[in-house]
Amino acid sequence: MMKKTGMVVGIALGCLLSGQALACGIQGSAVNSDGSKIDGTATISTWNKKEAFPGGGKYRLDLGSSACGERITVFLDGREVGRFKVDGWTTVNLVGAW
Repeated sequence: MMKKTGMVVGIALGCLLSGQALACGIQGSAVNSDGSKIDGTATISTWNKKEAFPGGGKYRLDLGSSACGERITVFLDGREVGRFKVDGWTTVNLVGAW
């Protein structure tokens, strides 16, 4: 039992030290107003210049640990789509309105 506990603690500590356990970001679907999936034709961005490019109607944007607990503004092709609180990996489904 002691070996398993030590291994779990070691893995958790390794994740904390590497920053993986503290990562925050947004993820979700990205569709056009007609419901069709956005596939590489749009850019999702935030205040920190990080970008994601949806593929097959899905995206994932790692914002790093500094975004955890913060409210961020999200843009789709340069147009503001809303402000969202980032708490771990937060689902934000986007609809292009043009």
